[in-house]
Amino acid sequence: KELRAVLQGFLHGCLYGAKIRAPHAAVMTFLFAKGLTFEAKIRRIGWMTFSHSKNLGLFVLLYKGFLWAFRRILTLPEDACTLAAGGIAGALIFGEKNSINTQINLYVFSRVAMALGNILATRSRSLEKIDNKYRIWAGVSWALVMYLFAKQRGHMQKSLVSSMVYLYEDSEVWGTSLKKLF
Repeated sequence: KELRAVLQGFLHGCLYGAKIRAPHAAVMTFLFAKGLTFEAKIRRIGWMTFSHSKNLGLFVLLYKGFLWAFRRILTLPEDACTLAAGGIAGALIFGEKNSINTQINLYVFSRVAMALGNILATRSRSLEKIDNKYRIWAGVSWALVMYLFAKQRGHMQKSLVSSMVYLYEDSEVWGTSLKKLF
């Protein structure tokens, strides 16, 4: 039964990865991959979809497999098994720095940061009293991204910097709006 669940987890990871990546890859490729032939764009979409699908499937396979093994071999608490399985599988599958893994890792990191912020807000008596926590979080996020763009853009992701250059610097020059966008 457990082996079947591990294998089905792999299938679910592959299917979900394809469901999520294919439309995103198509939109981003056709909007931003200038200079590629139609055939090259289709190959790129296929490669991105396959990579995302494969990595998510392998992550689920390893996570569920490690979790199953840790529960039977180690005498650790369930939380420790969950953390260890997630950390090891995450490092093995999403530890290679490439565009697909970076996007997935950033997505997961942002959701983890949001969840931890929510946990902190609900467990802290002083934060409970603050209205508009979401607005404050948004303001802090935007203050930091604008500061980093102004002072440390070399450390930011190139795609974010490119978008910000168009929005905040290219808009200083009249007549470049459509030309630079497309």
